[in-house]
Amino acid sequence: MSLHHINKQKVKVTLRTKITFGQDTEAYELITFGTSVYKGDTLYIQYTEENEAGSTNTTIKHKENETLLLRSGVFKMRQVFRLNELTDGYYESIYGRLGTQTKTKVRSYHWDEQAREGKLTLRYTLQMQGSEPGQYEMTISYKEETAK
Repeated sequence: MSLHHINKQKVKVTLRTKITFGQDTEAYELITFGTSVYKGDTLYIQYTEENEAGSTNTTIKHKENETLLLRSGVFKMRQVFRLNELTDGYYESIYGRLGTQTKTKVRSYHWDEQAREGKLTLRYTLQMQGSEPGQYEMTISYKEETAK
């Protein structure tokens, strides 16, 4: 791969997560800054999440047939999303490592060249260690920062 395919951009990232267990729904929103870069036909979005426990670095690797979510730091996570497939992963915290399984129902990506912004949506069922499955919807929106 040649370097001319690599053009790292500073981006503003908005992460929205909606979790439904039975009749209960919780929604979260995180706004942070990070980078996006294309390497060949693969999109990488990287950002850091800060909370009371510390910081977690997140990398999203999105390509035509799958999306990979990697987290490292206070929390560690690895999960692959492939449309209509059951995939294994894990979630690790100070309390130990839990196995996860996801079944991806929606996996969509849209890039608006004129606005210089993209949106990745994942809707999936998540089970941890055989627990009751929760319904998740994660939307990662990002917009290139313009140089001032």
